[in-house]
Amino acid sequence: MNPNLIVIEPVTLWTPTGTKTAVGFNVRYVNYQNGPAVADCQLLDAAGAEVSSQLVNATAEQTAQWNGDDDVPFYRVLAENAGLTPVV
Repeated sequence: MNPNLIVIEPVTLWTPTGTKTAVGFNVRYVNYQNGPAVADCQLLDAAGAEVSSQLVNATAEQTAQWNGDDDVPFYRVLAENAGLTPVV
C-alpha cells in the first residue's frame, strides 16, 4: 500500500474527458524550508490513476506539528486543506 495515500470521501471532478470520481489523495512530495510547507498532491480514482493534481499549502502552525516520523496525520491535514474529507 502507498504510505502517502489518504483515502477520501469520493469527489466528482470535471476533466477534459468527462467527469471522474476521485477516492484517494496522494502526496507526491512536500517542499519545506524553515517555514510553511507546500505539497504537490494528486487526486486518484479507484484504479489509482490520476484525476487531477494541485499544490496544497499548510500553515506555519500545521507544519510545526509535523514531526516527520508519521506522515499520515500531516497528509490528512493537507487533504482537509484541499477541501477534502479523509476517511478514517
